[in-house]
Amino acid sequence: MNARIVLLIVFVVVTGWVFGQQQPVEPTVAGLQFSPQNAEGYPIKSVSIILHKAEGKFLADSAETAAFYNAFHIKPGGIFRQALADLAILTIEKQPYIKSANYQLYNTSQADPVMVLVHVFFINTDETKSSPAGKGMLNTHSFKSFPVLSETDHSKLTFILNGGLGFFNESNALFAKGPAFTQGNPIADNPAVKGERFWGEVNLEPGLAGILRLGKSNIYGYGAVSVLFSGRNTTDIYSNSSAFFTDVERMYAGLLITRLGKNKKTNIDLSFGRQFYQLDDGFLISKFSGSANAGPRGTVYLNSRTAFEKTALIKIQSGRWTVNGFFLEPQELFKNRQSNTAYAGGTLTYNDNGHINTGFTYLRTVGGSSRYNTPQGAFAKKGMYILNPKLYIKDISGTGIFVKSEYAYQLHSNYNMRSNAWYIGAGMSKSKWKYRPSFYYRYAFMKGDDSTTARFEKFDPVLTGGLGNWVQGINFRKVNGNGNFISHRVEFKAYLSKAFEFSIDYFHLSANTLSNLGALPPIATLKAKKYGHEVTLTTRYFLNNHFMLLCLLSHAKPGDAIKNAFDNKGVYSWTSVQSSLFMFF
Repeated sequence: MNARIVLLIVFVVVTGWVFGQQQPVEPTVAGLQFSPQNAEGYPIKSVSIILHKAEGKFLADSAETAAFYNAFHIKPGGIFRQALADLAILTIEKQPYIKSANYQLYNTSQADPVMVLVHVFFINTDETKSSPAGKGMLNTHSFKSFPVLSETDHSKLTFILNGGLGFFNESNALFAKGPAFTQGNPIADNPAVKGERFWGEVNLEPGLAGILRLGKSNIYGYGAVSVLFSGRNTTDIYSNSSAFFTDVERMYAGLLITRLGKNKKTNIDLSFGRQFYQLDDGFLISKFSGSANAGPRGTVYLNSRTAFEKTALIKIQSGRWTVNGFFLEPQELFKNRQSNTAYAGGTLTYNDNGHINTGFTYLRTVGGSSRYNTPQGAFAKKGMYILNPKLYIKDISGTGIFVKSEYAYQLHSNYNMRSNAWYIGAGMSKSKWKYRPSFYYRYAFMKGDDSTTARFEKFDPVLTGGLGNWVQGINFRKVNGNGNFISHRVEFKAYLSKAFEFSIDYFHLSANTLSNLGALPPIATLKAKKYGHEVTLTTRYFLNNHFMLLCLLSHAKPGDAIKNAFDNKGVYSWTSVQSSLFMFF
């Protein structure tokens, strides 16, 4: 049986089975419940607290929520770290009037910031609080406690065991013009042409993570180390034959200092090493752009390596305000071809944990040998900088309507470069309706270069990418990236249960200018502006807190910008079918 048909059958059967479950959903949460390990390194979008008392369930008021922030250092605008969140829950459970506590995580797409929902259960008047038993395998002497090795109210040590297994089928990948689109690409020793490509990828990440409160202070040390094994079984859309690779993934240390200042509302989080990072929803910096995964690393689609090679992060939170400073250097593919491109910057953010999330980011290329190709010749990326204001407004007047917008003004300290990119999106999310449907439309613009002027104007999208908001077409992304782009995106999404998400995305893609220097060779100079259309059907289903099934079907139809580059000869529509199972411990 054709491999693509097999994957389609799996897609349809799994989707149909989950549709039939129709489990009750949390009426006030718009998003998919997912694993804490999967959320590592994402920004925290919001925090809600549900108080469970004898008389019922109650949403914590603003004063109770503020007290929780100050005591347990989980705040909107922070970075989600499982070890910190788990220790905060243990601190809550230590209170004499609390029976137990736990948290759940939600997000609205694969790469969105996370929403934290905390459940706190109070002791009834006729109950007595029991002394907590030792937790973790070292205390219980039972494998049932895996992956936790040891857990107390001031420390936690746990195994990391993440992994993935995926099967992929591409029909006419790279629009059947792989050799032309991959000219000069060192990993492309067998690029796709007309026909089918079917292969599998696998990865496994074992490691250790821990956190320790330093004495009786409000200072915590934390860190993690892991190794990642990755590979594929045969030829993918670029590379010939199988591949296997292993290297360090995470290796970082951090210090969290809490409850500073007169009102004890300030927290400082410092960390450095190999770790994950994402700026907002990935418009400029995505978690999935921290490392390369193609060629010898063998997981071009599983995208298993996401830790940046070098990071230094500082985050200062006080009330609703957050100051975030970062230094980032992505992990590149070949050790003998390192550009060592590095970025630094800072963000000031205001988040009221309800309706408004606004801020301003300064981002600069501070090192490396990467260069821009321009009509006036190549010049160094070092010295490029971006000014980036943002505004997200949620649930306007209680209608479920939301608006998201960012603007990026790009300049260079040493060269005549000026560009910009921006987007505005609006939608409606009905979290109290059955299946919690949402609708979203976004217009996005990334400026192209005018070759008749001395100024270079093509926008550099920096580190955007990965699955989620800023892959403007799963298939098109592999051909034309994100610079010199105008896109219309329409998305419909529904949640059939807390654990199952179903979405349909439509993209209409075109270029801003015909000059496209720096793009892949066939489209470096365009003869038309219309790239084409792409429709993507995606399901995410968490079988439980440790396993997620991701299925994707995407069809891209090339427009005149692609077809005219080959004189309308031998260019075909591109269909991708993907099915992946991910493991998180």
